[in-house]
Amino acid sequence: MKRHNILLLYFLLMFAIISQVHAGTTGKIAGIVIDKDTGEPLAGVNVFIPDRNLGASTNINGEYYIIQVPPGIYTLKASIVGYATEIKRNVEVRVDLTTKVVFRLSKTILEGEEIVTIAEKPLIQRDLTSSKRSTSKEEIGNIPSAENAMDVISIIPGAVVSSVNPVLNVGGGHTLKAQDENIKNIHIRGGGGGEVLFQVDGMPVNHPIFGGHNVLNIDIKSVEEIDVLTGGFSAEYGEAQSGVINIITREGGEKYNTDFTFKQDMIIPQKNVEGYEYGSFYMEGPEFITSKILTKMGLKSFSKTYIFLSGSFKRTNTQFNNHRKRDTKKLIGLFDVKDKQYNEYTFNLKISHRFSSSKRLIVNYQRNDTWWSNFDWGSKNIPDSIGDSKSINNYLVMSFKHTVNPSTFYNFHISYLQVKYHSSLRGKTPDKFWHWVYNKETKRLEYVGANFFADVDHDGFTDIGLSNDYRNDLSKVLTTKFDITSQINNSNLFKTGFEYQYKDLLYTNIQQGGWYLTRYGEYVFKDEAEFPKPPGPYPEYGLFRWFFRAYPSQGSWYIQDKLESSGLIINAGLRYDWIVPGSSVEKKRYVEQWEKVTGLKLNLRRFKGYFSPRLGISFPISVRTVMYFSYGHFQQMPSSDNLYRDPFSNTFCGNPDLEPQKTVAYEFGFAHQIFQDLAIDVKGYSKDISNTIVNGLVQPKKGRPIWLAQNMGYGRARGIEINLKKRYSNYSSGVLTYTLQWANGYTSSPFELYQRSQTNMPLPIREQRLNWDKRHQILLQYTLSVPKDKNPNLFDIKIPDDWSLTINTTFSSGNPYTPGSTEYYVPPNSKTAPYIANTDIRFKKNWNLGKLKIGFSLDVSNIFDRKNITTSWGFNNWTGKPYTYGDLNNPYPYYYTWKQIVRLRDPRMFFARRRFVLGLNVGF
Repeated sequence: MKRHNILLLYFLLMFAIISQVHAGTTGKIAGIVIDKDTGEPLAGVNVFIPDRNLGASTNINGEYYIIQVPPGIYTLKASIVGYATEIKRNVEVRVDLTTKVVFRLSKTILEGEEIVTIAEKPLIQRDLTSSKRSTSKEEIGNIPSAENAMDVISIIPGAVVSSVNPVLNVGGGHTLKAQDENIKNIHIRGGGGGEVLFQVDGMPVNHPIFGGHNVLNIDIKSVEEIDVLTGGFSAEYGEAQSGVINIITREGGEKYNTDFTFKQDMIIPQKNVEGYEYGSFYMEGPEFITSKILTKMGLKSFSKTYIFLSGSFKRTNTQFNNHRKRDTKKLIGLFDVKDKQYNEYTFNLKISHRFSSSKRLIVNYQRNDTWWSNFDWGSKNIPDSIGDSKSINNYLVMSFKHTVNPSTFYNFHISYLQVKYHSSLRGKTPDKFWHWVYNKETKRLEYVGANFFADVDHDGFTDIGLSNDYRNDLSKVLTTKFDITSQINNSNLFKTGFEYQYKDLLYTNIQQGGWYLTRYGEYVFKDEAEFPKPPGPYPEYGLFRWFFRAYPSQGSWYIQDKLESSGLIINAGLRYDWIVPGSSVEKKRYVEQWEKVTGLKLNLRRFKGYFSPRLGISFPISVRTVMYFSYGHFQQMPSSDNLYRDPFSNTFCGNPDLEPQKTVAYEFGFAHQIFQDLAIDVKGYSKDISNTIVNGLVQPKKGRPIWLAQNMGYGRARGIEINLKKRYSNYSSGVLTYTLQWANGYTSSPFELYQRSQTNMPLPIREQRLNWDKRHQILLQYTLSVPKDKNPNLFDIKIPDDWSLTINTTFSSGNPYTPGSTEYYVPPNSKTAPYIANTDIRFKKNWNLGKLKIGFSLDVSNIFDRKNITTSWGFNNWTGKPYTYGDLNNPYPYYYTWKQIVRLRDPRMFFARRRFVLGLNVGF
């Protein structure tokens, strides 16, 4: 309780002090104003965004700049006495980039004359010094089957998504789960699955325990823009080795808008119905009480308060229905709703208040509630005996933004992230599986647990038994962040800032606690030899126990400068990160136990710091051609489970003195606008990765050997990426990308050496293909759309307006796998499974009935119903294909029986099949 009170007090004090800053959430507009007839620059011209109270005046050279512009599409005005006002529409601003806008004003004698032009989105971004993919809310809305912000990963070149988390075979038929089932590993450009920084409105929201994984499910209706940085990124971004995913959420505006969407796959008769349901809503506009009621009471200072409120739900039995008995819950206390296999609910509330044109306060609260049960093919006959999980994530951030003058602004943020996770069998704790039974033969009471899983009829499927693994986590993260940005002159944009983060981590993982007692439990319940009590709850239970309570703190400071001129753009910066492991690993009992089980000396450093230089250069050769180069050092602390896994349990042990994982990355690119609406971008990249985490075997002088987290791993990634982009014209737009990549390393998992030891495989002696190595990848995103009030003719037929059709096609090499062989040593991942191809489409049509907007959508996933093969389940590494009837039981010369093949043919051997989802949207 004392720690909680300290956290709360710190939270309130910091906010109170600052309220009397933020990285990567705004962009810049810059350009020049000239006389249309003479070409001479015009000084004193007012250039401004009418709806945002943002603007600037041109200097003696006709130059201007407007900083701190949120991402979006704006109308920009330029006016001065004696000239007609020019209005530029569709000026698009992207995060961390400069949008160039040139005004050519015409002299006039008429007061109030206006000339309206449409700004053209540039195909070549002159100030981009590394790879970045920005996706606006309009573009996100066209991605097939996209409901979550993370769905944008499907269109990112070089990105590989894997949701298969390590399940360790620990011998004796026992397994051990090493990570949450719902965590997806996102591999960018050959990097590992936890090497990504996730940000929401410039604040980090990575998983507190497992590091570079996302914890917030943000509905796409709440998103303004998503930026994915896959090349070198600037010094303001830390704790990431492979990429940054920055999500900018929407704010309420001057107008009231409401939108409702509902989708499901049960309307159209089809083979692969999942019972999928999705619904979302949002409301935005001026906050009613402050803008209406308080204003009428004379409190006009509260009138500039705006609100954005949204929520969503997603419920599905998934493509692999486990047919488990579903619970029924009360929805808002009124309606009975039956759960499905996967249930997800989100809520988002964002309130922004403008004290003045230069000061703003923003409060944003987000909550995610998710609960689900997994699919287990081997236990399909006893689905009600399989465990279930739930997570509740709360995120609160308060931001104060102050524009000191037209050239300088600062942002201060303070956020609180709480992540709860629980996994068990319908909420059962380990002790609930045990009871006393009188043994008539021994005439004694015996303490017995649950039944082991058993295949009674020998058909390969479990018939009895109960899942009894138990997980219970509660993590709290308090983060403060300050940034100040100053446009020193027309050429230099300077930025610096710092960040501080304090974590309170509680992690409990008890595996097979309903089947096995600990040695301490045997002492308590079975009068065995006395044994020390292990830490954590339910110390009497579990074959494997992972537990820790830790209070680490970490922080950073950075400085960077963006130098812009007509022929050269330089992004240069330096970052310093530090971490304090915390008092929990400094205690005498912990240190003595750690040294006892490892046989090593723990020379724990209480403070660790490291520098990371960053450099990006762009050479605009002409208006249509640019070359760029980036170089940087990127470092990331190992995940908390590798740092703090306690030494009091067996098999695995954390290491609180681990070094940060390191990546040195290079990128060289060339972009050229081929035609008016077509551009090509060619880039090559290289990454050298070191100090990655591997559990290596250590042997103390006394006791059992133990697997200790160590900085033993390394890897390399090389690649070439070619992008062909068509700007919207003639009712179509699109992007075609080809990636050629090599991803090699020492191991693909921190537990690979342990897994090899269980199967008597030799340890790796050289680099090997990593599990996510995709040699070839092709992505095509093509959109055909007709805007509102446009009716083109096709063969003398008038085409309806306000609709779009988007096609997403992906083609990639198959996953690498180790082939079956009678040889003693076979190079790991030396073979490649069949290629993977998939095409999704989304069709949308809108109608306007006065102020009412009605939309219809159709999403078709895997439209050609292709059987894309996975290598995680049901894959025969002797044939290189899924198991099928007639396969030999290699290396033995006989065929599998029918029962054996049924068991081996796990339905997850194929990715998702074709599915239709219909949607209805209503807006006001």
